Amino acid sequence: MSKVNDLLTDSLLSSIDDLQKKVRENADPDDLKAFMKIYKKTVPLHLRSWTTAYLFKQAVDSKPRPKLTDGTTLFVSVGKNRRVYPRDLIQLFVGTGKLNRDDVGEIKVLDSYSFVTIKESSAPTAIDNLDGINYRGRNLVVNFAKKK
Repeated sequence: MSKVNDLLTDSLLSSIDDLQKKVRENADPDDLKAFMKIYKKTVPLHLRSWTTAYLFKQAVDSKPRPKLTDGTTLFVSVGKNRRVYPRDLIQLFVGTGKLNRDDVGEIKVLDSYSFVTIKESSAPTAIDNLDGINYRGRNLVVNFAKKK
């Protein structure tokens, strides 16, 4: 039980309060009723509390990546159409790209491509290690993003 007590920090309690406030103030009751109906239909009664706790944990854990002050943005030629999520790109850049987790900043995943902000000093390493590799059935193109 002490592990649970360790988790109940001020920030976690604050997250719970923020979530409840958003539900009360911003949520559309009709949308929530539709989701509740689907939830009740698909999640067995004995797993609902566990499922809700897991979803809450994911919501709390999925904090936005930190903004990098000396970052540069890279173009990555894979996106939602290959079922890629930010966590996948973090794993790709850390594992295959040989970067530290702190080197990766903001990630935008669009339909067929993504943008990843990384530390400027790490950009050449990431491009060398990732450009041209086969990832999810596709040869990746990784290069500096063009400015608008």
